[in-house]
Amino acid sequence: MADKDKLSYWELRSALEEQKLFKRGDKYERKVINVYNQARQYLTNAVDELYKRYDGQTSLTEAQAKAALNNTVPAADLVALQNVVKTIDDKETKIKVQEYLDWVAAKSRITKMEELKAKAYIVAKRLADVQLEQSTDYYVNAVKDAYASASREAIIGNVQAKEGVYQGETVPRVNHETNQIEFVKPEETTPIKADNADAFSELSTKEVKQILDTPWLGSNYSKRIWNDTDLLAKKLQELFAVSEMTGMSQREMADKIAKEFNTGIGVARRLIRTEANHVHNQAKLAGWKAHGVEKYSLVAVLDFRTSQKCRDIDGKVFDVDKAVVNVNFPPLHPWCRTVAVAWFSYAKYGGNRTANDPITGETFKLNTDDTYRDWEQMLIDKHGKKAVTRK
Repeated sequence: MADKDKLSYWELRSALEEQKLFKRGDKYERKVINVYNQARQYLTNAVDELYKRYDGQTSLTEAQAKAALNNTVPAADLVALQNVVKTIDDKETKIKVQEYLDWVAAKSRITKMEELKAKAYIVAKRLADVQLEQSTDYYVNAVKDAYASASREAIIGNVQAKEGVYQGETVPRVNHETNQIEFVKPEETTPIKADNADAFSELSTKEVKQILDTPWLGSNYSKRIWNDTDLLAKKLQELFAVSEMTGMSQREMADKIAKEFNTGIGVARRLIRTEANHVHNQAKLAGWKAHGVEKYSLVAVLDFRTSQKCRDIDGKVFDVDKAVVNVNFPPLHPWCRTVAVAWFSYAKYGGNRTANDPITGETFKLNTDDTYRDWEQMLIDKHGKKAVTRK
């Protein structure tokens, strides 16, 4: 997220909203990671039982792997998996998992390989269920907060135009006791302007759901969760084959299982952050449209982790009705940190931004309308192109 010391008032407000979203995501992310780790341990324990008869050996021979995986499993052993299915809340997920388990149970002979693959599929889809449940609440709050923030931004910006007071001269605030928008100079404590605040409307449940369910880049968050956990299940199931387990020790198998789950955690974290960014910004866009905002600008983070795409687009202004995700509206890529800010053509932006020199740690001044490339060029002028471009 953007450094608050580098931002003007509206940019700061948007950055703080992004920070709030990020902190909420931390809590959700920890829950998801915890469930992934529990699933990893469950599957590792299941595999450990298979190796018990070969204690003391460094690895399994082909004959041992074949014997272990082809061993018949009593149908009664699938009861435990039925109990896992009962804990799934999402209806679509539950139906799919039950269909898979019914298919396994219908076989006249169930092997250890099939049982392990069933466990891998079911724990992966259990992860999907948890992510769907947790993410929906997180994304609903993200949508509501972003819409309310964008509405305030638009309403206050319109009052600024009407009253002739602009950013850099005053700081706007809403007096909830009098339902007025007040404009205060930084060095003063009394308002210099005030006007009645418009009613801050909220999105309906239907409108929130529409933002959450609308596909972008070919899918939405629920389908992406399904696809990601399908891939995890497939990768785990591929481990339970004679060719894969031949010559493999118990520790090596545990490490491979852990690797797949760690990859799954990384994918889940990226999805959490990118989807939250998307629905947050779509709600912001809806708020601007509802209150007549015509343009927005993009503010990239001034550090060397910023993507080339965001570096090039920083500071540019676009029409609200022409905003396109991944083109000129965030998220512009996974893990995107660029912030969209309402832009008012009448506003006198002026003043300075305080920027950081990441090489020396010193601060210096930029004009408010300077972009990432302007900041980068100042660093190149100071340190040389080689010192900057290698970062």
